[in-house]
Amino acid sequence: MIMNPIEVRGKTILISGASRGIGKAMAEAFRDAGAIVYGTGRSPESISWMQTENIQGRAADISKPGTINPVIEEIITKHKKLDCLINCAGIASNTPASAFKEDEMDRIIDTNFKGVFRTCQAYYKAQKKNGGVIINVASVLGMIGVPLASIYCGTKGAVIQLTRALAVEWAASDFRINAICPGFIDTDMTVMIKERPSVLEKLTANIPLKRLGKPSDLTGAALYLASDASAYMTGQLIVLDGGLTAM
Repeated sequence: MIMNPIEVRGKTILISGASRGIGKAMAEAFRDAGAIVYGTGRSPESISWMQTENIQGRAADISKPGTINPVIEEIITKHKKLDCLINCAGIASNTPASAFKEDEMDRIIDTNFKGVFRTCQAYYKAQKKNGGVIINVASVLGMIGVPLASIYCGTKGAVIQLTRALAVEWAASDFRINAICPGFIDTDMTVMIKERPSVLEKLTANIPLKRLGKPSDLTGAALYLASDASAYMTGQLIVLDGGLTAM
């Protein structure tokens, strides 16, 4: 009998930003693979769908200090471990760099970078004796620049570097930290593109696979990184962008 090397059955998984889009697809994929899945969203309403889907929903706005800590502590108290943390929560805007105001800039940084760092830190402190796995969802926009996304690009580039730095610093504590870098994915964050057919056509023409990605296109990489199949992998990026950055 050939064993499946990408096995997550029985593992405990916490996914921030699981209320929609990529995070929701990941929560469903891990559930279907037999994992015990907890997912967070900003409000109780955003996670209400999880009640009938065998996913444990918890309201936690990671842009605010301390909100994720009770969720992590609850999981470890109940299950004696938290095998994998997936940082998927993120926000974007469509603002010219010259027009950014402090409050909008702070909102993106507080969620996309500070929130990710705080969540990693809380997980490390709670799970330090046992080690663990962190998957940060960054973006190809942390690697390339595009118009109207200056602060978003900056935060995702910071998440990439954070991933590498934590992977080196926490390796001795048996933590593995890697990042997934999606390209343009068909979610509500790309609505502004889909609503402008000429922009969408131009964009997809520049993607070798000639389409936007689907949230489900990212779940295989997440399952791999959370499993023992990637036991010797840390501080690395998996780019899933239809070939965009290969050009």
